[in-house]
Amino acid sequence: MILDAYFVDQLDDKLLDNFHNKDLFDEFLQINNFTAKKNSYIFIPKTLSKSDNESIVIGISGCDEVLDWVELGSKIGSKLKKDYELNIISINSNIDSYSFEFGLKLSAYDFDIFLSKKENKPKFSIKDSNFEEEVNNKIDSVFWVRDMVNYPSLTKTPEFFINKVKELISNVNIELVVYDKNWLIENNFGGVLGVASGSIKDPYFLVGKYNTEAKKQIALIGKGVLFDSGGLSLKSPSGMETMKTDMAGAATAWGLITLLAKQGVDIGLTVYTPLVENMPSGTAIRPGDVLKMRNGKTIEVLNTDAEGRLIMADALAYASEFNPDIICDVATLTGSSYVALGLEVGAVFSNNIELANQFLESNKLSHERYHQLPLEKQYKKLIKSDIADMKNTGGSFGGAITAALLLEEFINNIQWLHLDIAGPARSRDNDPLTPKGGTGFGVIGLFNFLNSLN
Repeated sequence: MILDAYFVDQLDDKLLDNFHNKDLFDEFLQINNFTAKKNSYIFIPKTLSKSDNESIVIGISGCDEVLDWVELGSKIGSKLKKDYELNIISINSNIDSYSFEFGLKLSAYDFDIFLSKKENKPKFSIKDSNFEEEVNNKIDSVFWVRDMVNYPSLTKTPEFFINKVKELISNVNIELVVYDKNWLIENNFGGVLGVASGSIKDPYFLVGKYNTEAKKQIALIGKGVLFDSGGLSLKSPSGMETMKTDMAGAATAWGLITLLAKQGVDIGLTVYTPLVENMPSGTAIRPGDVLKMRNGKTIEVLNTDAEGRLIMADALAYASEFNPDIICDVATLTGSSYVALGLEVGAVFSNNIELANQFLESNKLSHERYHQLPLEKQYKKLIKSDIADMKNTGGSFGGAITAALLLEEFINNIQWLHLDIAGPARSRDNDPLTPKGGTGFGVIGLFNFLNSLN
């Protein structure tokens, strides 16, 4: 069914000309207190339209940024209760139809796998869209990441995650290698093995390769803690409620590499995702234990709930051995990052100011928000250990920074970008753009960045 969508930043005769009986139409708008302000909308009776289609008038005055258009699209999508093909009609104004279409399709997300009664969600498209394939590819990756985050950990075993990755990449040119616990032991992945030691579920290490012949090669590590109880440094019951989210970095990495392959971006990307559970038991690592990492460095574990940096350190060290042009990582790493930046902004760290600036510049026209935090070198003293090369926590203050400084010890001086997405990886509010649960944050930001390197 066609829905004529009129975008207006003011009410004038150019809009009225599209409808029968201008006086009646104008009165209809006034009775319903419609204005052309951003996020306002009104459905128009079919009898008033000259096109004989159903119609909606959408206010866009004040839509200045990409986020405004994405939010507008998601809001309109949440109000549509039928399958529609939207016919975009601009009335005396410029519109960002790409961002609106992206937001519109984001609103269709629904995680209903565990509901006994499922509702059919309406499907939307944009008539004569120039962006449909790219938007759909991005939506597919974001929705896959959301699904993986939203699966409960009882379901989300390492084997389940691996099978979902295989399904995701089945129709694209990505090579997958799955390494098991024996390989991790043989190759000295002390951090991954240490974190996994308290769980009955064995750890795995996944490697995905795309476009290995490309001139520029990027490595991306994604944190894959499928459930984080805190280990023997046990979280509170409320603190554990959302810890199925702690593998968002790993999901983001696989969503991204699949998107690159679908879009044919001429950048080489290798993804590394360690998969573990962090559980308390008689075999779990204890506060005070020392782990020897892949690159030979040692870490004293003072808090078993600072586990993500341990598995990431091993993965970073391993990835650096292949000498990529740039090494990146994405992780729900620290609560300190969203204490600093809030719940909707990702933290960016880098050992190279030009690299950090390029990431931020590539996302200026994006609905995802990022802000750079400093790698403050004097804080390295906070992670100095008395008995090992370093310790895995630097205390309460500057926690996102000290975690990043620890990771920096494992990149072998390669250009490096670290994203801490602990805040924006999960939505606490049930709004059309980001319904409660996994958001897929990071897929678009990293795609924009890697595409800018092309």
